[in-house]
Amino acid sequence: MTSSRDDATTKHTTGFAFMTSPDAKALSKSGRKRPVAILPVGAVEQHGPHLPLGVDIWLAHAVALATAEGEEGMRVCEPLAYGSSHHHRAFAGTMSLSPDTFIAVLVDLCTCLSEDGFLPVILNGHGGNRAAMQVAITKLGQRGITSAGFSYFDLIADIAAEVLPDAAGGTGHACALETSLMMHVVPASVREPLIPEGTTPPSWPDPHLFAGSAVTVWRPFETIRDNGVIGTPSEASRQAGETLFAAAVERSRATILRIQKDYGQRRPS
Repeated sequence: MTSSRDDATTKHTTGFAFMTSPDAKALSKSGRKRPVAILPVGAVEQHGPHLPLGVDIWLAHAVALATAEGEEGMRVCEPLAYGSSHHHRAFAGTMSLSPDTFIAVLVDLCTCLSEDGFLPVILNGHGGNRAAMQVAITKLGQRGITSAGFSYFDLIADIAAEVLPDAAGGTGHACALETSLMMHVVPASVREPLIPEGTTPPSWPDPHLFAGSAVTVWRPFETIRDNGVIGTPSEASRQAGETLFAAAVERSRATILRIQKDYGQRRPS
């Protein structure tokens, strides 16, 4: 994946894997707070007829790299591309880990980061990972490991409401929000002539991204809409994508700095 934010220079200054082992050891011991290791997670799964399979992990990685740019105390780990996506398996190309496997991988990776003196922060780009991410953070807590995690799109609901015609009913999956972001971050990947018209049929519980339903029901996506799209991607625009991306970066950076300030205390050696 190539984008304006995902280049060699940015990776060199913010990439965790660009460090040598002595570099990582030195960084982990520098500063008044533990440095943050951002772990982007997402999915490789269907995104309707018009978006590529890599949407979730590409966007999470792009947001993470831009978030850490210029921040000496942040490094971006290599992205964990695969997430919990079994609800998309009716659509070809979807690759899913079981929730148990995904949780176990997160716990193992964050444990390594914590043991080496970093504060692990999971930056998520896939709605289906939310619950598993929360369980992983809880399991890490049971081990005495402080970690944190959030989904970047949850931080920008108000911005989506400002720049998209119908953020409440138009965002969900391969929607106006994700299509707009991809138009900005990886424009060549969007099959604009294939963007479907129409929106999500009535469904309970409400499957849209910012619905906040109190009821949880596991449902395969093909039972909600046969093209795998939730929301109204025809309302997407490049301008909206630029605004949404900038907001996601700004708020992700502010969130991570707050996490580091409040939870980055060094443990007595």
